[in-house]
Order: sequence, then C-alpha cells, then structure tokens
Amino acid sequence: AGIDWANTLYILRCSQLSFLLFLFDLLSKPNGHIPSDILRRRERKWLKMVDKWEKMKKTKPEKIKERCRKGIPQSMRSRAWSLLAGIGEMKQKWPNRFQELDEQTGHAKIMDEIQRDLHRTFPEYEMFQSPLGYGQEDLRRILKCYALHTPDTGYCQAMAPVAATLLMIMPAEDAFWMLVSICDHYLDGYYDKGLNALKVDADLFHETLKDVSPAIYKHLEGQHVHPLMYMTEWFMCLYSRTLQWSCLLLILDMFFSEGVKVLFRVGFAILQLTMGKPAQRTQLPDLMDTTQMLRKIPEELLDETVLIPQMMEIKLRRKELERKKNAELQRRLSTTV
Repeated sequence: AGIDWANTLYILRCSQLSFLLFLFDLLSKPNGHIPSDILRRRERKWLKMVDKWEKMKKTKPEKIKERCRKGIPQSMRSRAWSLLAGIGEMKQKWPNRFQELDEQTGHAKIMDEIQRDLHRTFPEYEMFQSPLGYGQEDLRRILKCYALHTPDTGYCQAMAPVAATLLMIMPAEDAFWMLVSICDHYLDGYYDKGLNALKVDADLFHETLKDVSPAIYKHLEGQHVHPLMYMTEWFMCLYSRTLQWSCLLLILDMFFSEGVKVLFRVGFAILQLTMGKPAQRTQLPDLMDTTQMLRKIPEELLDETVLIPQMMEIKLRRKELERKKNAELQRRLSTTV
C-alpha cells in the first residue's frame, strides 16, 4: 500500500543506474536515515491526506506545508508533487493534450536546440547517456511538447535539467504537465525571451539580502557582484545543477508547496554558508574569486544536514516578497511609459 506502481515501473524500464538512483533515494537520503516505522507512519499520513486533498488544501494548508518540509516519502513523491502543482486540473482542461502534441513535429530550429542540449543534461546518469535510451527520448518529447504548447515561450536551455529531474521521479506525461506548471505558474516569465521576471527577482534578492545578511550584501556590493551573475542558474534550473540529489528532492518538496520563496531561502543559505564569516570573505578578495566560488560551492556545504537547517533559520514571508515584487514591477512599468 502506498507505492506508486506506475512511477516504479517507469523507473524500472529505464537504465540500471537510474534504478539504483531511485533505490539510493528510497533507502538512504532523504528517507533512509529515518527509522522504518516513522517512514511507514509518514506514508500512511500522506495516503490519508491525498485521499482528501481538496479538503486539506482548504482547511489545513499549514499541515501540508509542515509535512512537505519534513520531506515527502519517495513512494508518494510523484503523486504529491502532481497534487501540489495542480496538474490534474490542467489535464482536465486540456484532455489528451500531451498525446496530441507528442504526435506533432516540432519547429526545426527549436528541435535543433533541444537536440544539442540532450547529451549535456545529467551525463553522469546512465539514464541520459544514450541517444537511443528512454531518458533522452522522453526528455526530447517533453521539451518539444512544451515548446508547442507555449509557442510564445518556446524552449529555453534551463528547462532541460528541470525536465530531466522530473523524469527521474515520474512518467513523461506527468513530467510534461509539471514543467508547464513550473514555467507558467511557479516561475511565470522566467523563461521568456527577455528573462524579465528573473531580473525582477534578482533585484528583489539583492535588496532582501541587505536585511538578511548585511555583511554579505556589503561584500557583494563592494565587488559589484549582482545576483544575476550567480543565481540565474540556481533559480532557472531549480538548483538541479547545484545541489546533491537527496537535498534537491527535499528542496523541491518545499518549493512545490511554498513557491519561489524557497528558492530565495536556499540562495541566502548558500551565501551564508560560503561567506557568512569574516574569514570566509577575506579569502574572496575580488569579483573573480567570489563568482568562481559560487560556481563551485564546496560539496560539504550542500549536504542536506548542513544546508536545510541553515535555510530554515531564514524567515521570509511570501506575501511580503510578492508585495515587493509587485512594487518593483510597477516601478519598471512606470519608467517605460
């Protein structure tokens, strides 16, 4: 009971290494360090919760958030992410949409771009190594279908690792709808041609950092290191190219529950862990040293036992972030009129 068999069979269908990756997540981090009786109890709670999901959303949203913060059991993750992102409603709105798009031929230029990026996406995982394997083929299908579904946005390179991460958790159709939800809801405007929404959040990140960590803000400001120089990949790829797998899953559990606020908190936590102490900042005397370190963060700082407690200490309010973002959007709009 509680096992998502469709998801399990999909992973079994893929390569041996991707199945081992699944087992690693299932038996070790982030759930394996939890005693089996506690894990089973959490699974039962999640089963009960998803069976009455609509009621839980309306009456106990804080309970959902609390359980997502503890980490969704692997056996429930595919189903839970789908519910959190509301892909059931999208499937009802566009029945058979994925199948229809899957049968179409993508735009030649976009398909060339997608093809060039396939072998660059998680080449360390056997699932995505072979051009003839299920991993690359399903990744191509998802990215093509999204470009056809949202032609004004089309395809952006940062979508590939996001879609690949989803594919390691759920079947292709569900991964497609999750990508739609991420691009059109959670990170609306991030992947547009001008990256305008990302630029707004980068400015908001910079201003909020002044309150969260004044010393770090002063260090980065003094070296003219703007957030776009380091957080673009973090946010657009949902940290999938930055964090360790087990930590990434926990972050995504929270992201699908709480939204972009989680990306801010992770970013601030990384900055605090890498340059929060005066001695750390002394070792980063110029722009080059600082940006190089942020591109290659020490692995031990990205462990879930280090990063997640740090980010949970950072208090951010979603409504306050939204208020500041709307104010920034209005300011930009007024300067263009």
